[in-house]
Amino acid sequence: MDDKSGMIRRRASSLLCKSPINRENVEGCRRFIKSVWLGARELSIEWADNPEHWTWNYIYNSGTEVAELRNVCWLDIRGKIDTRRLTQKTSYSAYLVFKLTDNHRELEKAIASVRFVKEKAEGTDEEGYTVFLSKAKEEGKNGRFPHLRSDGWMEIKLGEFFNNFGEDGEVEMRLMETKNPNWKCGIIVKGIDIRPN
Repeated sequence: MDDKSGMIRRRASSLLCKSPINRENVEGCRRFIKSVWLGARELSIEWADNPEHWTWNYIYNSGTEVAELRNVCWLDIRGKIDTRRLTQKTSYSAYLVFKLTDNHRELEKAIASVRFVKEKAEGTDEEGYTVFLSKAKEEGKNGRFPHLRSDGWMEIKLGEFFNNFGEDGEVEMRLMETKNPNWKCGIIVKGIDIRPN
């Protein structure tokens, strides 16, 4: 091996080891931690196949398909992932990525949960955590609030889970608002971002 090719290999190896998604040393380099994106079409959205309730659109110049809520009284959005697709021995958080339209209605709060399908929901009770979709963080309010992402979309944490050896089957991430019987509209769902903590 000549000096030039050896130098290129060392530089490439150095760049790989400095990746921001690497977590722990394995034989002098680091292993890669997987993040997973579930787009809107990969989610189970109640009434999404009915154009009176949801419309499907593409984000201009991106090819990304999103679901926009027109009118429902029962909001239920679920995503599932097989834990074998994720990195073992890693703690993950799941975030719903969304925007609200100017004329959104009845979307102040909802319930979010993350659970292994064979277990009950993570959270303060059987249903999960309270999340506030259309409010900034307020003093004295218990729950989770949305944050602005670098891509201009909002995200709200649905929950966390630990992927041990990928033997736990599916993880379900869910956002629902089913107690308020009023008609809701104005959320645009881009997907669910599952990433390591």
